[in-house]
Amino acid sequence: MATLALCYTKPLHPGFYDENGNRGFYFFEDPKNQGKPEKETPKTPEEAAERMAEQREELYQLRCLAILSPSEENVTNYIQEQNKILSQSEGFAKTWQYLLLDHPDLGEGSTNPTAAAGIEVRKKTEDASKKLTLDALSEKYFLVLFANGGDLYSEQAGKVASQFAKIAGWHLRVVSLNGAPLQDLPSVETDKGLAQKYGIQSAPSFLMINPETKEGVPVGVGALSVVDLIDNIYKQAKRHLLEEKS
Repeated sequence: MATLALCYTKPLHPGFYDENGNRGFYFFEDPKNQGKPEKETPKTPEEAAERMAEQREELYQLRCLAILSPSEENVTNYIQEQNKILSQSEGFAKTWQYLLLDHPDLGEGSTNPTAAAGIEVRKKTEDASKKLTLDALSEKYFLVLFANGGDLYSEQAGKVASQFAKIAGWHLRVVSLNGAPLQDLPSVETDKGLAQKYGIQSAPSFLMINPETKEGVPVGVGALSVVDLIDNIYKQAKRHLLEEKS
């Protein structure tokens, strides 16, 4: 319903007076220009989810209208609604930050730092942990590269496997699926069912094997880097608790 309002003016039109003797004229305010009533703050997760869904739908509708009919009013309405949602997100982010300051146990600041100095310390810690893991596994496991001689990806994988073996001190075996040697690793074994036993379907593929238990753990496919190979071995070691087994 429109709201009746009184606007006071200079005495241009005689006869337009209110009961206090003030000169003016009456007009109706457009309901569209009146602010929407504020909704109550949600009290349950279900109410909050419903409110968020309503906001997303309203924003989407305003965006569609602004794109298809880019009048100043339509674009302004869309921007205002978007800013309102961004303001809500900013309030959430600030509360999150303050809460982590008051209750640091809720965050991962000590184990997952964001500052450059903290990240450097974390990297050094992880590198030291990876080295200890590789040293421990080298006593029980060796690395097997399944490759195809003459294949460019396999040739690159052979270089990576060789570098890894030197850096980590691991024993390396290369199994050729097509019987041809690699350029940098001419001493290869012909596959005699090993690939089928461990489910190797493509080359190049990396596998770490425990010769005592015959356990095989896949640690990568394709032309990986040495860093990728080390990371994969470390992840599998933690995933399968290989250090405890060794």
